Amino acid sequence: MPPSHSRIRRIPHQLWLGASLALLALLLALCSLSYLVYRDWRDEQQDNLIQEVLWLEQSLRMHLEAHQEWGDALARDIAAGKVDSRRFAQLAAFYLRENPELVTLERIDTDRRVEWDPHGLRRDERQLGLPEYDAMWRAGRLLRNSYGAPYQGQDGKYRFDLAIPIVHDGRLLGGLRLSYQLDALLYHQVPWWIASKNYISIIDLGGKTLAQKFDAAEQPGNISHQTSFDPPGYGLYLRAVSYRSGLGLTLPVLTVVIALLLLTLLYAVWRIRRHMRERLLAEQRLAKEVSLRQAIEDSMKSGLVAIGLEGEIVRVNRAFCDMLGFSPEELVGSHPPHPFWPADQHGVLADAMDAVRDNRQPEQGFELTLMRKRGDTLVVRLFATPLVEEDGGQRGWIASLFDITERQRQRKEMDAAHSRFLTVLNGLAAGVCVVDEDSAQLLYANPGFAELWQVGDADAPCCVLLPGLKAGEGEDIGQEFIVTGERCLLIRRRRIEWVNGEAAWLAILSDVTADRRREEREQAQQERFQNTARLIAMGEMASTLAHELNQPLTAIHTYAAGVSRRLPEELALPAGVRDAIQAIAEQSRRAAQIVSSIRAFVKKHEPQLERVDPARVVQRALGLAEPLAAKNAVGLQLAADRSPCRVDMDPVLIEQVLLNLMKNAIEALVEAGTARPGVELHTCVENGKWRVEVVDNGPGLAAGMQDNLFTPFYSTKPEGMGIGLNICRSIVEFHRGEFGAVSSQEGGCVFWFSLPLAGVEES
Repeated sequence: MPPSHSRIRRIPHQLWLGASLALLALLLALCSLSYLVYRDWRDEQQDNLIQEVLWLEQSLRMHLEAHQEWGDALARDIAAGKVDSRRFAQLAAFYLRENPELVTLERIDTDRRVEWDPHGLRRDERQLGLPEYDAMWRAGRLLRNSYGAPYQGQDGKYRFDLAIPIVHDGRLLGGLRLSYQLDALLYHQVPWWIASKNYISIIDLGGKTLAQKFDAAEQPGNISHQTSFDPPGYGLYLRAVSYRSGLGLTLPVLTVVIALLLLTLLYAVWRIRRHMRERLLAEQRLAKEVSLRQAIEDSMKSGLVAIGLEGEIVRVNRAFCDMLGFSPEELVGSHPPHPFWPADQHGVLADAMDAVRDNRQPEQGFELTLMRKRGDTLVVRLFATPLVEEDGGQRGWIASLFDITERQRQRKEMDAAHSRFLTVLNGLAAGVCVVDEDSAQLLYANPGFAELWQVGDADAPCCVLLPGLKAGEGEDIGQEFIVTGERCLLIRRRRIEWVNGEAAWLAILSDVTADRRREEREQAQQERFQNTARLIAMGEMASTLAHELNQPLTAIHTYAAGVSRRLPEELALPAGVRDAIQAIAEQSRRAAQIVSSIRAFVKKHEPQLERVDPARVVQRALGLAEPLAAKNAVGLQLAADRSPCRVDMDPVLIEQVLLNLMKNAIEALVEAGTARPGVELHTCVENGKWRVEVVDNGPGLAAGMQDNLFTPFYSTKPEGMGIGLNICRSIVEFHRGEFGAVSSQEGGCVFWFSLPLAGVEES
């Protein structure tokens, strides 16, 4: 290789290396200089800000300490009797004029009342609120000056108080209250030379701004400092944020350095551009010799033909000759129409050549039909590339041809098979889809799936998350039921291998809404049949028990009455024997009456309504429940309304309702282990009705328990039958009353019912 060529090859490496080093140096210099200048400037700004904040904090502390000294002197004079209310008003008015940050100056007694203010003696007995009295309370307890916590005044601005106790001979006589307004303190005590450079504010522990002083024309920067504001303390901070400002004289220095580095970089780029021009000239000399050879070498597996500007064939390769069966001598130099053009395709092939000349070649090339030498035809796909000379002029085109006859035949067969397959799938009522196992992307779906799953477009490559598809590693087959709105879908799935070799799920969706609803109706009907059968059996059992128990109870009553009649009045008996015999007769009669009422109720007969005083019914039910309450150490109390009233009722049935409610309450308290269990029975007359409430202090009703409270055979007790409350509600509703249960706000639950008063029509 000549020395000049080797020199040309070495120059680009040196230039590129120099340009890269210069650019790197420029970047490093810019970054380093910017960082150093910014750090020095920021440190200087931070130091200045800290000094100003510390000076301001010390100035405010000294200002407040001066107020404390003046207040101490005034408090001593007041304790010594040297200052009366008039003198206090004069001193306070003068001091408020000299210190605008003070809102008020008052003398407070030990009962929080304001005795003196800047106007003299107050006679309105005004007392301080809790926030205003905080400082005085601390000063009175500590017997020394105290600051109060900041609070918000009536004008919405934050304040704090200084309290100075007035003590005479060790006895607290009250105190002086100096009330400061935070924003006024900043306004009058922050110097202009600090406020012109910084945003000054007072904040609390939560970062809330209580007062501030700033210049609205300036923008706060990112340099700040804060220090505790003590006094008054209580988590207050004095915060300063410097306004934005420039870098000063460092900018010109930085500009000069940047300009020098840019000039160096431009010189290196100019040298590189000059060298690139030299290389371009050398490449243009080689382009003419390499273009045709490179195009043919890149397409050795396809038929290649070089076509001139007039459409003549300039050169062909061996693959092109083997494809058509012509020799190179028969093709080179021929003009359109060429020997391999079929007679019926001349127009199509001529249009294709015109499109190539006009640079209108489609992206997928031309699909053309050519004729072999032996007379049969073949289908080829043609792509053309312009052949450009060294000077930029075009010599013609290089065309590459691919035989797609067999591929086209296979594609037609596959399209026909695919069409038949889609016809079958699209005709199915069930939904069929294929979902990628990893990404859950929908790979295929028929219209049935789009309609059932509501995807919209079945061909859209959307992401469909089918439940259960990723559940259970190693399971290749499964099925799930999905409820979407009012429909129920059954998904049967199988893991398959998709056409690209990736794992996927084949899912078939079927609408089983009608089947599920039919099953639910059959199940509900079966449950109703079972409940009805149980109720019928229980009614028969109750009727049988009532019939069988009636005779023993009648015999007990008869024997007790007979014993009572046979005992002579003059016969001396132990105390309580005659009363016990009478109680046996009474209770047996009452038990027979209860059994008869239950039997009548079961047989849908009308209960025996009487116009009675409900208070007597309550007392009898309470007497029956007291032994159970005493046994379980449960307090049982009655809170009755003394208003006289009459109610049409079956006393025995209403007693059973009351006894059942109290018994349930006692058992619930015992089961829950309630500390100090108690049950209260409330009665009242309101809105033409007699209302009864059974209140306990137990755990109350659970969320799902209240919905099933009156469901037949539903019970929370292991031995319960689940019909007690349902029967109680039926008894109350027969008496034209209302029955319900709610949770109490104090805890526990309340079961209540109401019956209309006698002579009052139900609204």
